[in-house]
Amino acid sequence: MGNSIFLRGFEIEDALLINKWRNDFEIQKLVSTSFKYVSLEIEKEWVKSKMMDNRKDIYLAICLNDDSRKMVGYVSVNNIDYLNRTAVGGGIVIDPLYQDGIIRYEVGMLIRELVFNHLNINRYEGKCLSEHIASRVIMEASGYKLEGIYREAIYKDGKYHDQCVYSLLRADYEEWMERGDYSLSVFAKKVRHLRNSYAASRL
Repeated sequence: MGNSIFLRGFEIEDALLINKWRNDFEIQKLVSTSFKYVSLEIEKEWVKSKMMDNRKDIYLAICLNDDSRKMVGYVSVNNIDYLNRTAVGGGIVIDPLYQDGIIRYEVGMLIRELVFNHLNINRYEGKCLSEHIASRVIMEASGYKLEGIYREAIYKDGKYHDQCVYSLLRADYEEWMERGDYSLSVFAKKVRHLRNSYAASRL
């Protein structure tokens, strides 16, 4: 199956869409940062800074792989440490109209390929709010191991939230690739199982 999306570096014109998503409370409510309104001018400067310096933090636009080549989200790899070969996933922001699951799956595949096969990272870390079950399911279905929980680490919407810390090692990634565990059918099966497990644990 061909990818329905591709990744590319930021362009200054992307600031308009990024600013729209950043100022959308529904999109931002489950990210691990406090919501705040950002002006378009500040957004343009932020985008420009990411375009000009991508050694430690890499920000990429998620675009439809069709004639429109429309940007539908963005993803990042942050805190790249070239000595210890570690990096942190910065999360994925996707336009609500395109959150069908397939795009998120394909982004994960492309980012892991970038991290392990091109950046030569050995340990890739992911974090999410403990109540963000969708993110936990995606990471666990992708081979990430839960390492621990930072208690009340994030202040957001007037209260403190626990933050889950996951990691994926190169050896784990290569093993999953070798077994075919990243195929869409296997991934979808794991997602269904994990969703059911989390739902049952809440009863």
